[in-house]
Amino acid sequence: MKIRIKASVDCVSSAPVILDPNTANPHLVLSDDLTSASLNGNYQTLPDNPERFDWCVCVLGSEGFNSGTHCWDVEVTESKYWSLGVTTASVQRKGRVFFNTDVWCMSYGWIGGCGLPVKQKLDRVKVNLDYDGGTVSFSDLVTNTHLHTFTATFTHTLFPFFCCYSDSLRILPVNSQ
Repeated sequence: MKIRIKASVDCVSSAPVILDPNTANPHLVLSDDLTSASLNGNYQTLPDNPERFDWCVCVLGSEGFNSGTHCWDVEVTESKYWSLGVTTASVQRKGRVFFNTDVWCMSYGWIGGCGLPVKQKLDRVKVNLDYDGGTVSFSDLVTNTHLHTFTATFTHTLFPFFCCYSDSLRILPVNSQ
């Protein structure tokens, strides 16, 4: 059984990315407008569909990209441990192998092997995907400081992904700086 997201999509037109509840780990609670995820200490009983994360506390964006440039801003102030980036549609979401291949991301806090580590505490992170140019860049939105750029040749549809290992994170509306 898949959760329908059409009604929620209509109320978040100002968000550049919304979350796909069908991919959310059962420990994540998504906001009604599908723009934030919070860690829930309780395991929710949800359908174990193939696209759902079962070990990594992650959720994908609802729309994939296979061309063009795209960016989204994420507020991570409330999260002590997070990971943000992009991944392919076909990446393994079951078990502990998610971060092994086809994931381009940055992480903060103790998340061993879950992306390039960020040393400083950040409030807001900008993720820029240039699919055709083969780059995923990250910057500190508050200081407008470049953090890192991954370079790759993308051949599959890429989805934004968000891991929230404590507290919450939120995708910001367009022009919320």
